[in-house]
Amino acid sequence: MDIMKIAAIAIAGVIMAAVVKSFKPELSLYVVLATIMVIFLMALDKLTAVFQFLSSVYGEMTYGKDFFPIIVKVLVVAYLADFTSQLCKDAGESAIGSKVELAGKIVIFYLSMPILLAILELINSIL
Repeated sequence: MDIMKIAAIAIAGVIMAAVVKSFKPELSLYVVLATIMVIFLMALDKLTAVFQFLSSVYGEMTYGKDFFPIIVKVLVVAYLADFTSQLCKDAGESAIGSKVELAGKIVIFYLSMPILLAILELINSIL
């Protein structure tokens, strides 16, 4: 299972970062970043499979095709904002991480406005 490999790499990265931090604290961030990149590259293979699946689902949809790309964009923004925020917090910059989270929420709200408008129009047509 890939998650076992990812977990092993994560644990090894944490141990290496802790050891490096005791000798050269400024280098431990690079160990963490390298570990993150390895894990991300391992997950990238699965991510392409997810996007292929979403493409096939989108191709078979008959209703709601206008909203599907919006939902995918919202998911991408949510994951990217969370990943970036956690990276900032790990680097000791929690203030920047919090602002990344806020910006992600604002972008998600902006992207979801067409869906909200469609829901309001549907409610208005029912009433």
